[in-house]
Amino acid sequence: MWNNINSLLLGRKNPFLLLFAALFVVSCSDENDFVIEEPTAQGVFVDERDSTEYRYVHIGGLDWTIDNLAYDLGDLDLSRVYQSVDDDAKQVYTTTKRAKYGMLYSYSGAVQAVPEGWRLPTDEDWAALEASHGYLSESFNLLYGGYYTKNKYAAADNGNRFMGSWAYFWTVSSDSGKDGQYYFIRKKFYDRDYMERLSIEPEAYYLSVRLVR
Repeated sequence: MWNNINSLLLGRKNPFLLLFAALFVVSCSDENDFVIEEPTAQGVFVDERDSTEYRYVHIGGLDWTIDNLAYDLGDLDLSRVYQSVDDDAKQVYTTTKRAKYGMLYSYSGAVQAVPEGWRLPTDEDWAALEASHGYLSESFNLLYGGYYTKNKYAAADNGNRFMGSWAYFWTVSSDSGKDGQYYFIRKKFYDRDYMERLSIEPEAYYLSVRLVR
């Protein structure tokens, strides 16, 4: 195969084939350069407030939880479970969704829900994880928990969206480039390798939380 490509490059007979060959070589090089950093250690800690057990991995110099935070603050203005239209509202806190995807938090709820010894990741923490592609490791266990918003489009809209397809995570970092209060978040679609970075209002949306220490 490489002999054929070399012949194309040397022959200079077809510019389209030459372009294809060049792109092929570049793509092979990029693929080889794409390395996912794997965790160097792992462990478990128990949140003493409610006895919930969380797994974590050590990657890029930090311990990252690989389960979404699930601590219930007992206030729907701070934390809530993703609720489908067929869920019984009275059972919102006993749904199996909490066990798998954790709770969704407003920004102030996320700050209050952090257990002792841990903290919310900064924008820089996420950037370092992205640079190492560590979030793509199977060990990182990225969960697509969707989000909740108070901005509803119709009476039948319960504000819960995109569970199973999008992941949304808070950072503790504010966006000084915008007027008013905005905080950086990360979001990722299930079939894309890259994270997206944007900033949003802190209390209008409820997102998932990962912890670091």
